[in-house]
Amino acid sequence: MPHELMSVILQKLGVVEILNNAQKVCTYWRIVCKDPAMWKVINFPPDCLELNDWDMLLNLYKQAVFRSSGELIDIKLESLCNDDLLDFISQRSSKLKCLSLSSCYAVTSSGLSHAAKRLPHLEQLHLFYTSIDAEDIEVIGTNCPQLKSFKLNKEFRRPHIECDGDALAIANAMPELRHLQLFGNKMTNAGLEAILHGCPHLEFLDVRRCFNLDLGGSLGKLCMERIRFFMCPNDPTENCGFNPRAHAYDDFDDMYSSGNSDVDEFSGDDSYNDYEFSDGSVISEEDDYDYYD
Repeated sequence: MPHELMSVILQKLGVVEILNNAQKVCTYWRIVCKDPAMWKVINFPPDCLELNDWDMLLNLYKQAVFRSSGELIDIKLESLCNDDLLDFISQRSSKLKCLSLSSCYAVTSSGLSHAAKRLPHLEQLHLFYTSIDAEDIEVIGTNCPQLKSFKLNKEFRRPHIECDGDALAIANAMPELRHLQLFGNKMTNAGLEAILHGCPHLEFLDVRRCFNLDLGGSLGKLCMERIRFFMCPNDPTENCGFNPRAHAYDDFDDMYSSGNSDVDEFSGDDSYNDYEFSDGSVISEEDDYDYYD
């Protein structure tokens, strides 16, 4: 069987199955499994965590990155990631364009920004329930000038507490953004206005569960005029990376449980499926939000 075809078939098995079993079948399969082209895209799905051997899994993560020989361009990690692994990735993946971290509670804000300093070609940074503060957001933006898609999925647990730090950092350091999701952020209208001013190329803006925003006046209209695809604080949260388990004890959820937009005239029948930007790039719902389906 041709090398390229065998590579496509083996990739269907997933990273853990390839490294633990497939590469041991025969010499030819091992040669194919060691080809750096096999490891340009690495995705560790949630089911690999069922192995319950975190030391072994961390070793597999590093093996996969090492096999890429610097050709890695896209990696998605869930839960099992820490500063050491992120540092390992950044040292060996200077061509990385897409990084997605979900529920990586062992990754620190400073560890993330330190790794980003070695990733000048990063175009997409998607963070789901992974901690980062405003100062390090600005560091990332400064060191990743090609960043076009940024997602920061947080937990809105304390209503009425306002903070525009994240929004101001994005506005100051990420001028090339086309796609921005600030899910559950505590920013106010001032923060959103700063983003609209500092990110003139924005085409997609998602501020669901950002309940400190008041979009009933001119700011809401400005968003609809400026942004091709805009999602409001109370728009439905299906298929968006929202983890209901993380909000199981929110005593204020009933205040915002209608499932309808707080600016009804801004919400049509559009659904967030594949979205194509003016430069031809596509953000896929299936690709980006497969963690909590």
